[in-house]
Amino acid sequence: MEVRANSMAIRVEVDDATGRATGVRYVRERDGAERLQRATVVAVCGYSIESPRLLLNSASRRFPNGLCNNDDQVGRYVMVQGATQTAGRYPDEVRMYKAPPPEVSSEVFYETDASRGFARGFSIQTVAPLPIGWAEHVLAEGHWGRALREYMRDYNHWATVGVLNELLPQPDNRVTLADENDQHGMPVARFDYSLCENDSANMAYSAKVIRDIVLASGAQDVLTIQRFAHLVGGCRMGTDPSNSVISSDHQSWAVPNLFVADGSACPTQGSANPALTIMALASRLAERLVTRTVDPAGRSRDREPAHSARSTR
Repeated sequence: MEVRANSMAIRVEVDDATGRATGVRYVRERDGAERLQRATVVAVCGYSIESPRLLLNSASRRFPNGLCNNDDQVGRYVMVQGATQTAGRYPDEVRMYKAPPPEVSSEVFYETDASRGFARGFSIQTVAPLPIGWAEHVLAEGHWGRALREYMRDYNHWATVGVLNELLPQPDNRVTLADENDQHGMPVARFDYSLCENDSANMAYSAKVIRDIVLASGAQDVLTIQRFAHLVGGCRMGTDPSNSVISSDHQSWAVPNLFVADGSACPTQGSANPALTIMALASRLAERLVTRTVDPAGRSRDREPAHSARSTR
């Protein structure tokens, strides 16, 4: 395996006659030289912004609207999680930097409860921002100067609880190419995102829940900040090319030897950190490529090592 450090992938090359990917064209940062890395298999792993950007920039005669984008699905259904945090100030020192990190959580509000007035739900997590993160929290509430200094001096008396809301996939929350180019002449990504009514109701409800928890635990004062976290989607997997980019094996519908293996593959978000899911899916794909359980040629083959070129920054 070889890593081409300080390189920027700018397009995936496709043979117009066969419809197969032939490699990845990239630019070396140190001298601006453009190179083509040929490959029998291409795995795009740029995540929810850069993976759609690379595919959209890889337009050709066969794919005039961007690679794998014949059904206008590349870049759509990008999702975030609502990540509101509420901090409480207590009379005694709490020293939240010694507390459990995120993942000590409750999923009691995870599933849909029609009585709340919205679909899906959220998880509740303990969070423990270090001093820099705590300063960002205080600044988000508009405190500056002497007030910020006092909040920082009082750091050891504060503890924080947060949520992760499952926000719904919307086709118009998407990545497209902007009119502006980067230093390599490649269009930068444009990201359009808005909350639907269901998302707003979910976040409002969860913010009240964690505020009530903090106040019930004896907090003298509270600070709440509205946050978002964890991009996923943009090259979603599915069972139908009309509403997805790749199959459940990460294989693109349009180009048989092109795979997408990152968080952009997720069709929904959930209310948990997505990192372990992304890692598990990438591991599964790697194993299936090596054993040829997934065959880029679309034929049944014996076990045989696969060679690939990965697109990375």
